[in-house]
Amino acid sequence: MSLKLVSSGSYNVRASEMAHLQDRTPKCVNCAVHFLDDTVETFEVDKRGKSQQLLDKVFEHLELVEKDYFGLQYLDLAPGDDTLRWLDPLKTIKKQCRGPTYEFYFRVKFYVSDPSKLAEEYTRYHFFLQVKRDILCGKLVCTQTNAAVLASYAVQSELGDFNPEEHKDGYLSGFLFTPDQSEDFEKLVTDNHKQHR
Repeated sequence: MSLKLVSSGSYNVRASEMAHLQDRTPKCVNCAVHFLDDTVETFEVDKRGKSQQLLDKVFEHLELVEKDYFGLQYLDLAPGDDTLRWLDPLKTIKKQCRGPTYEFYFRVKFYVSDPSKLAEEYTRYHFFLQVKRDILCGKLVCTQTNAAVLASYAVQSELGDFNPEEHKDGYLSGFLFTPDQSEDFEKLVTDNHKQHR
């Protein structure tokens, strides 16, 4: 008895392998976002999608309503260039950034002339974090007197009103407000903190 093999067509090995490889290539990229409070979160986005997708996930994560003031920056890794650039929401991430890792920095993109006109307290909080960061790194320069007043408000927001029983000498030693912070500066901050109610 003999068996007869019947061919139903041809089999293209290369096409089959390419289809298998395409199935294995990731369709998403992981994006690490550094927030103003020094936390880092990772978001997964479609690598072919627009960058707005990442922005939407960041805003949703922060539950941010007033979105127009904020954006994401990334470090341009072009040879000889270490500039932070704004992520364009209308372009894909892959067209703007070089992989294999994608790191972004959540920042205030536009300031308002009067922060009291901001509707959301959470928006004002992010503005505060940005100003605090900019003073600390020396990007925003202000007099020692003004820096001490701003720092005293920051202390009050974190520790509450001045309490002599809780806030003993040196209670500010764990805080950094200016690049060249001294004990004299901390004393100015303490003096201002005592006046806030």
